Amino acid sequence: MEQEHQQQQEQMFRFVEEVNQRSGFGQLLGMRVEAAEPGHGRVRLQVDERLMHPQGLVHGGVIFSLADTAMAMALLASYPPGTRTGTIEAKINYLRAVRHGQLLAEAAIIHQGRTTAVLEATVYHLGEDGNEQRAVARALSTFYIFPPEESKPSR
Repeated sequence: MEQEHQQQQEQMFRFVEEVNQRSGFGQLLGMRVEAAEPGHGRVRLQVDERLMHPQGLVHGGVIFSLADTAMAMALLASYPPGTRTGTIEAKINYLRAVRHGQLLAEAAIIHQGRTTAVLEATVYHLGEDGNEQRAVARALSTFYIFPPEESKPSR
C-alpha cells in the first residue's frame, strides 16, 4: 500500500514537472518546482536584473507569478495527470520589497470543492545562506477545475 502511494506521488510530481517545463513563461522567469504534493506546492526562483523594474526592485508581477505557479502546482498534484485548472480570481498583498537573492513560494489548498478550489501562498525572500526566510507577499486565489471531458487540450 505504501509503495503504491509512493508511485502515485512520483507520477503526480512528474506530471506537474512536465506541465511546468512546458510553461515558457515559467522558464523565462527561471522558476523551479521544488515540491508538488496533493495540497502543497513549492516553487523557487533566483532574482536577477531582468526581473527588476526601473527602481531596482523585483517587479510585483514576478512575485505574483511565483505565487500563482506554486498554487497551481499544489492543485494539479491533487488530481489525476491531465487535469487542467485555471486561475479565476486572485489577490496579493506585497509586504516588503526585494532587490536580490532567491524567492520561494509555498502554497496550500484551503478549500477544495467539485469545480473550484481556494488556495493561499506566501512568498519568502531567502537570506544569503538560503536559510533565513522573510515573507514578502501573501496571495489568495480561486481556481476553476475543468471537468475531465474538458481537460483535454484543444487542438
